[in-house]
Amino acid sequence: MELPDIPRTIGGIAAALRPELQTRFWDDVRGIDDRDAARLLLNDWWRQAVVDTAGDNEAARSALEDAADLHLIEVARKESDGRTMTHAEVMAMLGEAKAW
Repeated sequence: MELPDIPRTIGGIAAALRPELQTRFWDDVRGIDDRDAARLLLNDWWRQAVVDTAGDNEAARSALEDAADLHLIEVARKESDGRTMTHAEVMAMLGEAKAW
């Protein structure tokens, strides 16, 4: 599935989020205290903004969620010169977390 063109920036994400999530987003942004926290926070909220583009279509939301996850995994692998987890490792971790 093709991802919507939403920049992984504060402004890009803010523009794409549903209005009811805006307050939480800005509260989280104000709480950023270092570069790593900013990167993680923006990735998390970018993913939410991507999923939100599907509106109430649950099948599309699920497909976008998977596509965004794969994209972020690849971004992390590139940024870390391949030292991050593989897609299979992340999916196994996510499966364990959902089981809780």
